[in-house]
Amino acid sequence: MNINFSTRQLIRSCSRGLLATDFNTKNFKKKISGIDVFPYATFTLTAFDYDLSPIILLSDLSEHTKNLRFNENASIILYEEQKMYNYFPKFFNKLKKVSNYEDPMSRPRITLIGKFNITKESQDRERFLSRHPASRLYEGFKDMNFFKMKIKSAHLVGGFANVKWFDHTELLCKNFKNFKNLEKQIIEHMNSCHQESINAYTKKFLPYISGNKNNWKLVGIDPDGFDLRKKDKLARIAFEKGINNAKKLRGIFVSLNKLATKN
Repeated sequence: MNINFSTRQLIRSCSRGLLATDFNTKNFKKKISGIDVFPYATFTLTAFDYDLSPIILLSDLSEHTKNLRFNENASIILYEEQKMYNYFPKFFNKLKKVSNYEDPMSRPRITLIGKFNITKESQDRERFLSRHPASRLYEGFKDMNFFKMKIKSAHLVGGFANVKWFDHTELLCKNFKNFKNLEKQIIEHMNSCHQESINAYTKKFLPYISGNKNNWKLVGIDPDGFDLRKKDKLARIAFEKGINNAKKLRGIFVSLNKLATKN
């Protein structure tokens, strides 16, 4: 299994994370006795551009926005939200007392490190809002801005004794085309004309999703796979391998349908 591809799937499957920025008390009125600079962390929602760059939404009133004005460097830690045993196998604990309990520390997480800047790209806004539709309530406020990270490095803890540092060149998707032009119309076509195929995908390829697996909707497509949503649940189905041209998507969805409906 290609660890770069597996790690991209882990990243893209995450809808939330913990953002850490550099809080320097010298830049603010707030003073903390004995501490001048410290890493300031908080919960944030995440989306990703086609190349894997993280996209977040922040208010000008946020301490993080203020911190980023002085120092663009930041990190986000992401943790597995959808079990990805195909990419990060389950660790089997030999202790009898915990044999029916999966240690969270045995599951993958990754820290992305880079620089955040405001993005005005319409595709970044749409990709974020497709993942987090409730954010449409406030994203248009004057104090709200979308930020995108330029990844410099990443640190994966893929479970026990599975650790790797990445350079950005090892993770980012490159030389892809036609996603920006075709993604929206493909999503609309699949959701309006091929609900039966989507139902088949979720039943076949999302074994860890509980409850009714019908009537999920596509909300995003990228070179590594596609995201689906049903109410407050978000799930991801990966392609067998990354693709470089969105014009190949029709054939891929047809092939997935054949696999999903095969007896």
